[in-house]
Amino acid sequence: MVPDTEICERARLSRDPRFDGCFVTAVLTTGIYCRPVCPARAPARENVRYFRTPAAAQEAGYRPCLRCRPEAAGRLPEWTVGSETAVRGLRLIDAGYLNDHGVEELAARLGCSGRHLNRVFVAELGATPARFGRAHRVQLAKRLIDAGGLKLSDVAMHAGYGSLRRFNEEMKATFGCPPSHLRRHGAIRGAQPLKLKLPVRKPYNADWVFGYLAKRALAGVEAVQDRSYRRRLDATGSGWLEVRWEADGLTATVPAAMQGNIGDVLRRARRLFDLDADSAAIDAHLSDDGLLGPRVRATPGLRVPGAWDGFEMAVRAILGQQVSVARATRLAAILMERFGDGGFPSPAVLAAVNPAEIGLPGRRGEAIRRLAEEVEAGSLQLDECVDSAEMRERLCSLPGIGSWTASYVALRVARDPDAFPDSDWGVLKALGTTAAGARRRARAWAPWRGYALMYLWRGGAQPRPGRAAARALKTGGA
Repeated sequence: MVPDTEICERARLSRDPRFDGCFVTAVLTTGIYCRPVCPARAPARENVRYFRTPAAAQEAGYRPCLRCRPEAAGRLPEWTVGSETAVRGLRLIDAGYLNDHGVEELAARLGCSGRHLNRVFVAELGATPARFGRAHRVQLAKRLIDAGGLKLSDVAMHAGYGSLRRFNEEMKATFGCPPSHLRRHGAIRGAQPLKLKLPVRKPYNADWVFGYLAKRALAGVEAVQDRSYRRRLDATGSGWLEVRWEADGLTATVPAAMQGNIGDVLRRARRLFDLDADSAAIDAHLSDDGLLGPRVRATPGLRVPGAWDGFEMAVRAILGQQVSVARATRLAAILMERFGDGGFPSPAVLAAVNPAEIGLPGRRGEAIRRLAEEVEAGSLQLDECVDSAEMRERLCSLPGIGSWTASYVALRVARDPDAFPDSDWGVLKALGTTAAGARRRARAWAPWRGYALMYLWRGGAQPRPGRAAARALKTGGA
């Protein structure tokens, strides 16, 4: 399934960047597939075939273009995928699930059979989950090779290969040459940070994203200055990731000596900066609204900043109930200083203490402790691969967690674009209505009510509510 052939043809011939990542163009005479923006001479129409994803083109026997580098393109917009099962499956594959598990295990995680999952993937995306797993590893490996600075054995490890032999075989099968022939930088440059471009689909309002993160930056773990975000990757403080807006895009600088998986770091960064959203489609939908339209046209490209760590974000959402953003951030810092041992406290730590000792109401401290117990026991998972509705229901079953907190976590952690905390103080102030009225008003904004929330917040301040309002609302302090 790809966009209309005529649309693809016009996008290919005009090299329209809006379609980059939405489909790939395969050429019969060369056996190569390209991005719509490839600068190479356009082939004749009769020699062109269109595929929705690189994995589908590889399944058909085509090799990626070494000039336009399809692995460097943005992701397929999730809203164009009709199956929620396929969307969650893609997220799990992107998280490296198939590096250590089989397709049957992936299907069980998604609540279906392997046969059904294969059928859904082929119908929606043109290739099987196994092919997507191979494509994911190959694409990440190619990006790391192009970045330079890593030995091929390290590239194989970070890309999720269990062995060098498997790495060499898959790379040669995909590119038609061994990985050593793909190096652009010659010799390894030694222990230098890796710089990788993060694909950004325009429009992208960088000022909004960096400003949002700056107000909530947790001292000692995060730092935001102008259009630069830094995140500490280890407890020693020696390894910091930096994501910076340069020219018209984002560049991630990863420390050479970091411990852990570079692929996981890049995935978290992409999630934090909401790089997979299709702002052109979202803004086009929201701009038809009489209230939101002027705001969208004035500041297009607002994104929903995600969460670096789901548990950390959920705890901070509880801390933010009925207090200002500044106060919630300060409480998170105190919690880290008291229980964190150099970093944000783990579920195991918070499950064994009384978080209310930092100056919280007892019910709120108990909510954090119960949340930590659930996460530590594995009965609650907090990431973008979960079913958003199920996660919200599970959160609301815990004492001290209400609909505002659950919706906010669904928006930033589960990456649910339609999550909408209708009792939020900023929403009620902007709309001049009750929570029930906000729900009715927001129906027209579906399936992107979470992005509508950003425009409502962007359009006015989020003051701390008075005592009477605080008793009635769960407000946006996180």
